[in-house]
Amino acid sequence: MIRIILCLVIFLLCTPVSEAISISAGGAAPDFTTSSVDGKRISLNEYKGKVLVIIFWRTDQERSVLALQDAKEILDKYKSKGMEVVSVIEESDNKEEALMIFKNKGLGFPLLVDTERKMYSDYGVRVFPTTVIIDKQGLVAYDIPSHPLTYKTKLRGYIKKIFGEIDESELEETLSPHKEDKDKPSTEASRFYNLALKFTESRIFDTAIDMAVKSVNANPEMVEPRILLGFLYLETKEADKALQAFKKAMELDPNSHDAKTGLGGALILKGDNDKAIEVLNSAAVANPYPQMTYYELGKAYESKGDKAKSSEMYKKAIEKLIDKKILPSSISKCE
Repeated sequence: MIRIILCLVIFLLCTPVSEAISISAGGAAPDFTTSSVDGKRISLNEYKGKVLVIIFWRTDQERSVLALQDAKEILDKYKSKGMEVVSVIEESDNKEEALMIFKNKGLGFPLLVDTERKMYSDYGVRVFPTTVIIDKQGLVAYDIPSHPLTYKTKLRGYIKKIFGEIDESELEETLSPHKEDKDKPSTEASRFYNLALKFTESRIFDTAIDMAVKSVNANPEMVEPRILLGFLYLETKEADKALQAFKKAMELDPNSHDAKTGLGGALILKGDNDKAIEVLNSAAVANPYPQMTYYELGKAYESKGDKAKSSEMYKKAIEKLIDKKILPSSISKCE
């Protein structure tokens, strides 16, 4: 069972890195009517005919604040041409801290509070911060995940393209100077990550952990190495390190079922079975590949002494594994 689950982890982590949002470029921007921190009701319709930049951010992230500052700098130049910026935080975020950040950084654009994460859900936000650029026709033109080193260059280039200051080839040239140097961290991160997967499959966990750590250091914004690192720490029974890895992964991608599943496993290792069950049940919802989640739920119920529930979860894990016929070649290697 353990060997099959390790193979399953490798399968789950081989999926591509997600984009910033679930809406494709050219799609209609979801409508919204949301209250700002000062009680004003603001809707997308108010920005009809303008270029709107929406920044989904968190008060406890330095890169979120950097994105806001960069957007302000570009807004100062393009506001007269019809550019606007709004920022969005979750209802559960620290509104007082958000207001303090706005005051200290001299940010004058609206600060919206997303009640019940409706905007986050409608736009399919997957990483913090996320920047969405909507054109004059109300269509999603571009999005920028997180705050890469090229953030300001990208945002400025996209805005210039929408306003007709540059064409597509000029935009590509703007975004691709010294491409090899810019891509080097991502290339290195992917190389170390793939090595970590190979060592994981061979059960050489110490070397796999070393490779995963190097991948994280090469590109801290890449989610997959952190998830793999968390599962490796689970294997070596390092609960605190696993917990930290999965929490960071969820910070980068709050919708990651794999990170939630790993977090549940770390909580089991720390003996917090009730919290683990809560997290794992949440991870199982709408998860297309819940095999690992059911396995961890089985472990949680087994630790609580609930043999019937534990057996039920283990059975579900095996049934899902067989039904999906996931990686038969890898599973056969593990037999």
